[in-house]
Amino acid sequence: MIQIIVYIFLAIFSLLAIFSCSYDVHLLLNGLDPKFTSIGRFWYELSPNSLQIFEVIVSRYIDPCSLFLNLGCSPMLWHPLISSILILPATPIFILLSLSFIWLQRRYRNQKTSAYFK
Repeated sequence: MIQIIVYIFLAIFSLLAIFSCSYDVHLLLNGLDPKFTSIGRFWYELSPNSLQIFEVIVSRYIDPCSLFLNLGCSPMLWHPLISSILILPATPIFILLSLSFIWLQRRYRNQKTSAYFK
């Protein structure tokens, strides 16, 4: 079961790495600055409505400061946490996540085969 989940995340992050790299190359060929696109901009270019809907859902329904008015704190989940993740460069982050899931998949497979041969 864990191996299937790792394969799914590996496929998702590998496809995202390929798409974000091709988007960066497309921007470079169109004469824009040679830099990596942020995760937030890449998400916005793919589906702007889903990014805005996700922000509303997190801000209203998931953030504990928005759920409980008695806490008296400002919303802390979207703006300091998720927005700082969204400004990271997309291609290197997706490549690192893909490589980490490849490592997890190989580690899980090696543990399974070493337990088999004991």
